[in-house]
Amino acid sequence: MSGRQPASFLRMHHSETLAESWRKSSPTLPLTIEVPANDDIWNAATLKSRFPISYADAFAAALAQKYNCPLVTGDPEFRRVHQLEIDWIGSAP
Repeated sequence: MSGRQPASFLRMHHSETLAESWRKSSPTLPLTIEVPANDDIWNAATLKSRFPISYADAFAAALAQKYNCPLVTGDPEFRRVHQLEIDWIGSAP
């Protein structure tokens, strides 16, 4: 997930104040920025060609597969991706 994605969600569904709070606090969180290598790009493109998901979602799925970890999401689009462990936020679709 990019650092801007939660801020956009918070702005759309909650408030500008909460989004701004996220923007200010996010650099202090224990996050790692992952710059995709050629293999990562290829794996994301392969997922995109096999499943009806966005290119950004394909990168998230490829990263979860790369590190053999669940993808934490509430996006029902991911239910179409086979061989992907998902930890659902909210109720599973």
